[in-house]
Amino acid sequence: MGQAMAPRLLEAGFDLTVWNRSSATTDSLRDAGARVVAQPADIWRHTDVAISMLRDYNATRSVMEDESGLLAEGCVGKLICDMATYAPADTLALAALANERGARYVDAPVGGTVDPARSGKLVVFTGGSADDTDQLQPILSPLSRRVFNMGQQGNGAKMKMVMNLVLTVYWEAIAEGLAMAEGGGLDPGAVLDVLAETPAALPILLSKKELLLGQSDTVGFDINGVQKDMRAVMRTVAELGLSAPAASGTLDAVSAAASCGAYGDQDVAKLASYRRGQLFSWDRKNEP
Repeated sequence: MGQAMAPRLLEAGFDLTVWNRSSATTDSLRDAGARVVAQPADIWRHTDVAISMLRDYNATRSVMEDESGLLAEGCVGKLICDMATYAPADTLALAALANERGARYVDAPVGGTVDPARSGKLVVFTGGSADDTDQLQPILSPLSRRVFNMGQQGNGAKMKMVMNLVLTVYWEAIAEGLAMAEGGGLDPGAVLDVLAETPAALPILLSKKELLLGQSDTVGFDINGVQKDMRAVMRTVAELGLSAPAASGTLDAVSAAASCGAYGDQDVAKLASYRRGQLFSWDRKNEP
């Protein structure tokens, strides 16, 4: 995601400094005009604001805490905009760590995957002080079509949990619906075209049509990543003392797909192919 977002900032005229754990990722950005530094702490010699977009909490905490990490000497008064997705409790732990070291912290997870990131059409949910989120507005603008300030630190992460719960349950529902349609003799492509004209369609539905029908291998957000995020959702639900049976069942389905062959590395829309495989497996088992 970071590699997709960074060119937007260069095109907008920002003086961009980048660091990544793999130097191969930064080579193209250097060629495009970005400054590449050897360590995260070196970023503060060139800017007062750092955007972080890493895979998970452990990776981010390591990059922050390492001897030459973002929270090394030089971070006091600087602003970290963390756009990755974690459970709110983990987000608050990172915010506390940053604040203890004298840095400022805004959680700003996003709605959208690689293609919206490339085109500047992400939706951003920020959590932090009004002054800090206001300072980020000109930076987030080239990356997004809308920025929602959700309030205090951690609230951006809470909003992302809500979105992930709803969206992942939706994709599982579409997968189950297509399996039912095909099992009943309906053409899945025709079913998607019909759904697109009904209240059952999200705007993204038809853009995923080829993936849902198993006709494309493009990956926007892989099932392994969805599993990670849904575990964060269910952790958050438990910490709130709530129940979420639809989300719980969806996590079970996503986990089953992730553990089945190569599905874990495929796009979340491939849950439909997984369900289709289950349907035909059931048919074979029940042949006379």
